[in-house]
Amino acid sequence: MKMRNIILFILILAVGNVFGQTPKLSPNKAIANKVIPDTVMKLGGRKFPAYVKQVGSNFVVYCYESKPDSIIRGQRKDLEKIIYKNGRVEVFSKPAMQMIQEGQWESILITRKENDVSGLYKRAFITAKSTGAARSKKAAQESATIRLQKKAATQGGSIVLISNEEAIGAYGDIPSYYMEGYVYGKTPLEKGTDVIVDKDKKPLVKK
Repeated sequence: MKMRNIILFILILAVGNVFGQTPKLSPNKAIANKVIPDTVMKLGGRKFPAYVKQVGSNFVVYCYESKPDSIIRGQRKDLEKIIYKNGRVEVFSKPAMQMIQEGQWESILITRKENDVSGLYKRAFITAKSTGAARSKKAAQESATIRLQKKAATQGGSIVLISNEEAIGAYGDIPSYYMEGYVYGKTPLEKGTDVIVDKDKKPLVKK
């Protein structure tokens, strides 16, 4: 009887230990069960892991991976994109600034204020007229501006001070736009060199 009681007591202890233990996940299972965060990228390139809760018309609600109890309500306009954990990408805004190399026509500034060219050197006088493909006054002005920027780039300029401009064409005509101005740069012309005058200069055509 005593031997049976001892064996029974040992069995009860063993069963109790089995049911009383909390199962532990192996390292691999623990990693597999972790919730993968999304990636939020702000304008400017800064990105961080976060859990996106809601995407509205003006705001995006998310929480940081390191602070799952936090609730952040950010404006869509401040975000470039969200890369979701499933690989889907939702783009909100393009980068506010793009790197443009000095000397490219896209980097040429257009101004109508003389103070903007203070301290710079006059390099050329140029003119530009829009292409015949423009279908609105705004499109014609943009076309003339691009042509002016391209000419300024070839003259080693960085900014154009507009001296005259005018929309050309009566009602019903294909709109066109004429611009002229002085090219200014950071360096002066070589000694003995005169300011270049655009040979394509044309008088303004009045409406």
